[in-house]
Amino acid sequence: MYLKISTNSKEITLNLENISLNLKDDEEIIDIEVIDENRLLITIKHSSIIKGAIFNIKQNKISKFIEK
Repeated sequence: MYLKISTNSKEITLNLENISLNLKDDEEIIDIEVIDENRLLITIKHSSIIKGAIFNIKQNKISKFIEK
């Protein structure tokens, strides 16, 4: 049996200006996706480099950065 815990991330409206990640001047948030009820995946663009940040909603902080 499959149980869907979170909603479709496309249905969630988030104001990107209200999420402060202490980004540098040349970094910008390009996407936010729901991983589960406690975590968000925030995609950040810096020049031509794209990295991900796992944001813990309960702790209100970044728990991990993912770079390719």
